[in-house]
Amino acid sequence: MEKVMEDTAIDQEWLELIKEAKLQGLSTDQFRAFLQQAEREN
Repeated sequence: MEKVMEDTAIDQEWLELIKEAKLQGLSTDQFRAFLQQAEREN
């Protein structure tokens, strides 16, 4: 049960991040590219 709650919290964080990106005017492709670039840098 704790894992489900943790996953839900993470999902909620992702949803907020996606909403914020849309509010900033990023397209889906731009958002995806941003995440991929951040992953490569880490």
